[in-house]
Amino acid sequence: MNWHQLDILIVAAYILLMLGIGFWHRRFANKSMDNFFLGGRKIPGWLNGVSYTSALVSPDAATGYGGLAVATGGFICWWYLSRFGLALFLGGVLFAVFWRRLNLFTTLEFYDLRFPKRAAAAMRLWIAIRTSLIAMPAWTGITLLAAYKIMGPAFDLTKLQTLYLVVPISLLFVFSSGYKGVVVSNFIQMIIFLAGTLMLAYLTLDHFGGAAAMVEAIGNKFGPTGKEILGSVPPEDHAIFPLAAAFGWLLGQSIGYGGDAAPMGGAMEGQRILSTRTPAEALTMYVVAAISMFLLLLLVTLPSISAAVIWPELRETGADRELVYGRLMKLLLPTGAMGLMVAAMLAATMSTVGDNLNFGSQVLVSDIYRRWFVPKAKEAHYMLMGKIGMVVILALSVAVVFNVLIITDVAIFMLSLSAAELPANWAQWWWWRFNGPARVAASFGGAGVFCLVVVGPKLLAYFGVPWADSLIIAWYWQTLLVMGLTTVLWVTVALLTKPDPEELLQSFYLRAHPLGCWTPFKHLDKPGTEGEFKPVFQGIFIAIIGTGSVSFFILGLTHVWFAKYLSGALTIGASVIAFIVFWQLAKRYLAFLATRAADNTITYKNSAT
Repeated sequence: MNWHQLDILIVAAYILLMLGIGFWHRRFANKSMDNFFLGGRKIPGWLNGVSYTSALVSPDAATGYGGLAVATGGFICWWYLSRFGLALFLGGVLFAVFWRRLNLFTTLEFYDLRFPKRAAAAMRLWIAIRTSLIAMPAWTGITLLAAYKIMGPAFDLTKLQTLYLVVPISLLFVFSSGYKGVVVSNFIQMIIFLAGTLMLAYLTLDHFGGAAAMVEAIGNKFGPTGKEILGSVPPEDHAIFPLAAAFGWLLGQSIGYGGDAAPMGGAMEGQRILSTRTPAEALTMYVVAAISMFLLLLLVTLPSISAAVIWPELRETGADRELVYGRLMKLLLPTGAMGLMVAAMLAATMSTVGDNLNFGSQVLVSDIYRRWFVPKAKEAHYMLMGKIGMVVILALSVAVVFNVLIITDVAIFMLSLSAAELPANWAQWWWWRFNGPARVAASFGGAGVFCLVVVGPKLLAYFGVPWADSLIIAWYWQTLLVMGLTTVLWVTVALLTKPDPEELLQSFYLRAHPLGCWTPFKHLDKPGTEGEFKPVFQGIFIAIIGTGSVSFFILGLTHVWFAKYLSGALTIGASVIAFIVFWQLAKRYLAFLATRAADNTITYKNSAT
């Protein structure tokens, strides 16, 4: 596709706008570490939610999810609903308030509050390395690779040309703007991305002559398989995403979620939570993120499903399906629209790259450099080292771009590895007996179990061991098996080793007021305070209702796309009712948590005097 003057002007205007935002916030960002990395802790919850979506929905969503949509069909929505839906609501309802209440600079400081020195130091160092030098480069790298997979087929760009277009602008922007500038620009970028994806979705339907004509074309092209493509529930025996995969994804990514706000398999919840104005707004961040993210993912997957009629060869095994969204752009976009979509892809890429660099360098500087090497320098020195850290992370990310082919393979690997220790993340909040040795066993032992279950059989197969293939199971069963074995490991270690010092646990309990089983410290609560796990189960129930409301909304829009207008309207109506119920229950639950924390604090002060 040839570039026209209008397209060039649109892209240039976007680049100038982003650089202007970056320089506008430069003065504020350079005042302090809190300003540069947390926006002065004054970011509204809804804006943080949109920003979190921008960190999660980048071009890799259009390529990875778009490619999966070609191979599956309408039920692709369960790939992200099962992965993120319940997890985000659990994190928002059960943990966001507690994280914000601790008022940390990075969430990794939690380990110094919760565990003895040796275990805390080991955990904080390991997670800092894992986050800043493994997870952030990996996610940034596949974002840059996704940008190439869209801009390559759509605009005839090479990998190097794509990097030349994206990397310098992203780096210059995040150097200048700090976290507040990143968040403000994320909002503008998401508007551009939403406009671009809406436009391409409309053009896709228009290409077929409407939703009903598109459904007819799918039926004519694929015959009996067309019914499966139009379905909204994963089949039991699908080769890529069966119903068991959705179930495994749901459990593997939800159990334990929220207990660690810097997971290897996710983005930067902790930075969003700690930068919000109040604990209550931390929940708002999660809710807004869930709704906006699922809507954008729907907009990039639905046109990709329809594109299978145009390029049926992409459904064949071995095809690089992740090129589909770029192909659609090249086929359908008129003059001017191409410039908008380039700006949209740049917006999404810059959002994720900027977020990852800012967050990764925050952890690198605070939890590694300042914690272990230079503990008493001036803030200006740490901000300089943070910018150097951004360059290091970006260099590692570029290495990923040239050494990875399929984006979803990286995502599945990262998420499966992080799932090993997820149940332990709940235990560290809800069980006083979960001690330092158990925490270390969950993290390091979990990685060992992952290697044994996932990597080991593949190595045996690589070296030609005849029976090795029988040990290789589907990735979703691998995830659950690794979680189960790791949980047995850390529970055993916790019960066979001494509890952590009572003074440490009491100090944490009084500061965080956690839920769950803290029996030895319940005498510190105000009489009549609900204890044990009743509030936990209440929170899980509320999170399930919230998940259901958003899931109904996405399913309803999917039905409308496939011309099922009545069922779509009824499903969307059910989602609205469910969301109203969720929001009312969530407000009462947050009020209960706030009252409980205040009562416990007063009780402690009275007992101390």
